[in-house]
Order: sequence, then structure tokens, then C-alpha cells
Amino acid sequence: MVDSRIVVAFRIERISYQMIKLFLTDLDGTLLNKWHIADKVINQGVKEVKQRGYHLAVITGRHLRHHQRFGLAFLQDTAYFITMNGALVTDNSGKVLAKTSISSSAVRELTTAFPELSFEYFSEQTTYVMTKRWQHFVHGFKQQWSVKNILRAFLNMLFGQYQYEMNIDELVAHSILKIECITNTEESKQRLIEFLDAHSNEFSYAYNDEVHFEITGKGVNKRKGALQLIKHLSLHPDQVIVYGNDSNDEEMLAYFKHSVAPSSAKDIALNNAKVIIGEANQHAVIEHILKTVREQDRY
Repeated sequence: MVDSRIVVAFRIERISYQMIKLFLTDLDGTLLNKWHIADKVINQGVKEVKQRGYHLAVITGRHLRHHQRFGLAFLQDTAYFITMNGALVTDNSGKVLAKTSISSSAVRELTTAFPELSFEYFSEQTTYVMTKRWQHFVHGFKQQWSVKNILRAFLNMLFGQYQYEMNIDELVAHSILKIECITNTEESKQRLIEFLDAHSNEFSYAYNDEVHFEITGKGVNKRKGALQLIKHLSLHPDQVIVYGNDSNDEEMLAYFKHSVAPSSAKDIALNNAKVIIGEANQHAVIEHILKTVREQDRY
């Protein structure tokens, strides 16, 4: 017997195309290919969206500084950036349109409660780490010694432009927008979840790969970042299509009338998206965006 949810996941449904003016898309597992970069199809597609007079914005957990822009040539044609899971909203020139920090007292309390974890603390322009470079690098392997995890750790160590060996007083003097960490034991993972749930008045969070946590301030997520940009552009939420694939897209996909997930997305995204399209690795997202703008421009 075929699971009805799987059938729904592979059914392509038609969106009401009237008045869509802004496309908000996640990167990894959504717009990008299986190598987590943009190829010719994606780069040319984004350029066409811009040439047709529509706004396309990236909405991602990445900070999109330095090496995190590698292989993303289309960013030059991207109008706006919502980064760090909604904590920072900027235009293409880097002008800050909105940002939400974690309170310094909350940063201090979290750090003190988990001395065994090597946190990364992201400000608008810099990443801070309290441990030494090599110690933090080892934490980047997670629990699995895969090529992907080792490469990610090496890139962060060599090109991440982190400031290491910060003390807590130096740290909380900065405006921290997002905190990340890897939990390498089940005990640390469960204890961190319990702590964050108990301090929901201070933090929001999402985690993937079962061990990688992304922590922001209270109520900060992609939905909030999207709404801040929409307000700046004087648009209605129904004039926007959002695309996502993972747990940090949950609130955004659930909120918007026009929300889309690729069929390769995590269950949490599939369950909240209003429309399911093809697989991300097969350019389903950029093709859906192009189909939308081309159909609108016919009328």
C-alpha cells in the first residue's frame, strides 16, 4: 500500500500566479545543486528573474560572508539577503534593513551552562569563538568523519576569518545575532534542547543532522525575516512565494499562502509547504520560479 503522504509529495500543484512580486528561496537543499553551489542553469535563471523586473531574495541560515559565497555567482543579481535564519536583513549593497540580536545576558547564560561545547557567535560582520583554533576545528567533524564534514571544518578554519580565544566579557560586548554549535554526544544534545526549550523567552532554535544547532533570539526565524523584508517593500504576504526544505524553514512554510518545498525536502518541510514540486538537485526550484514569472508576463 502506497503512503498517501508520499503521493502528495510527488504531486505538482498549480499556484495562483496573480500578483507574485517577490521570490524568497533557501539555498542548501532548495535552490542550489547537490554540490551546494549554483550552476549555469541557476545563475542564468536568477538573472532572467531580475531582467523581468521581479525581486528575488535569498533566505538562509548562512551568514553569506567570505567563503560562504563561493560558487554563488547569482548573488550579484539577488536583490535582498535574509541571513542567519532571519536575524539579519540586507539589500544587495549591504545596507542593513533589519536585525535582531540575542540579549547579552542570554549569551552569557548559554555559554556558562555548556562549557563542553565550542560555540560560534555571529555578529553582523565577524564570527567569534572562545576556544583555540585547532580545538574548534576538531569539533567541526561532528560525529561522522565524512568528506563533507571534514571539508566544512577545513573551510571554516582556513577562510572563516574567526576571532578565536575570546573571553566571555569580550564576547557579550558585541551584538550577537546567531549562535551555532555541534553536539558530539547524545547527552549534550538533549541537555541543550532542554535548556533552549526552558529559555524560550530568550532563544529560538533549529537543528539539522541531529547534531548541528542554530540559535537565534526570541521569535527570530525565517518567517520573521521575510515579514520584515515584505514590510520594507510595502508588499502583501500573498504577493510572495517562499521556498524551503528543512527545519529552519518550518515557520515560514507554514505561514505563507504560497509556500513551496522540493520533493527531496525533510518531512517537516513537506508537511508545512502548500505545494510540493520536483527534486532540488534537478533544478526544480529555479524552474518553478521561471515558470511563474513567464506565465505572469504573458498577461
